[in-house]
Amino acid sequence: MAAARQKNFEDACSTMQVPLKGVFFTSIGSQEIMLARDSAGDIVAFSGFCTHSMGKLEGGRVEGNEITCPHHGARFDIRTGKAKNACPNLPRFEVKIDGRRVLVRPS
Repeated sequence: MAAARQKNFEDACSTMQVPLKGVFFTSIGSQEIMLARDSAGDIVAFSGFCTHSMGKLEGGRVEGNEITCPHHGARFDIRTGKAKNACPNLPRFEVKIDGRRVLVRPS
């Protein structure tokens, strides 16, 4: 798995774990990562913490392409990380696919 650690990319999960619709949460070190698929079906990764409350988004209601923060109700597009209200957008992480593994470069 030496390739997975090249240039600070970390192994996050299998490509099969990221659903076609919805989200998959994992952590890399102390960072919570939210993975989803964009409109082209490519895997994207964002911070798994709400930019309003800094609470975990895991457990938030997912409807269509939006996730709602379970703590304060902030909403985000799971394909782009864009906030649907006055909150800052979710930080995006760089993703590489290595075979069937999803590699993420956390900040």
